[in-house]
Amino acid sequence: MAVLLLALVASDLWIERARVWWDRHSLTSSVVSNLLVLAVTALIVDEVIARRQRQERAVSVAVQGLIVYGQTRRTHDALVGKGGAEMSSSTATDELRTLASMLLTASPNLFDDPVARSFLEEVERFSASMVRMVPRWPTDALSAADRRWLVSEMSRLKEFVDPLLARIPQGDRALLEGGSQA
Repeated sequence: MAVLLLALVASDLWIERARVWWDRHSLTSSVVSNLLVLAVTALIVDEVIARRQRQERAVSVAVQGLIVYGQTRRTHDALVGKGGAEMSSSTATDELRTLASMLLTASPNLFDDPVARSFLEEVERFSASMVRMVPRWPTDALSAADRRWLVSEMSRLKEFVDPLLARIPQGDRALLEGGSQA
């Protein structure tokens, strides 16, 4: 579109025969110029609508990322035994299953957004690490080193979710975060 407009202007400026042709065919030149104005207007309106849709989708993706982060935190807490006494390995396994299901559901929406994609990749990496720890857990408890590593990895994951959280309006963020605060 822009190339066509540029070619018409250039031919009008530098090619004498083109300028004479447009002068003789005033109706055609009026129709062409009106169509070009209409096309440029349509492109501008389309871009404004697309920008609004991207902004609305960014908030939706951020909320979905926050939900995934909350489940990741619950899974982490089940593994390291936060909230009192040691939790059973079946509780941690159930939380891991829920996290895996949630990742499968949320992945298509998170994948299209570059910031959400890096968060998704980090959650997938972290959840795979947690899955590797569960099979040895029923026989012996997690070591202090494993617990420290899980806590540090959860803190690292918080760094990846923070850019998503910044997209959510402050009033809504407090309602959504609830118990998923780090």
